[in-house]
Amino acid sequence: MLNKICNMANFEKIYHKIALKIIQRCHGAIKITKHGKIIEVYDLKRHIWSDGLAGLIIKEECKLADLKNWEIANVRNYVIKELLSKSKD
Repeated sequence: MLNKICNMANFEKIYHKIALKIIQRCHGAIKITKHGKIIEVYDLKRHIWSDGLAGLIIKEECKLADLKNWEIANVRNYVIKELLSKSKD
């Protein structure tokens, strides 16, 4: 039981690190609603603002970190949590 809890904590750390990488990749240029929906993202690699690009950027960073497809939603939640916590500061 303790081993499962430790593994979950490790995944949370990984998701948080990847979320920070995504925010850093976009230089924080992510427009988000008060309720946590990502509206637009600016990607420096492509030099464009896009409303559908957020999912692609998250997917690319998850692939670079060797995460599975089902883990993308967890990373997306961490990106939203991080952005909402920064907006409160």
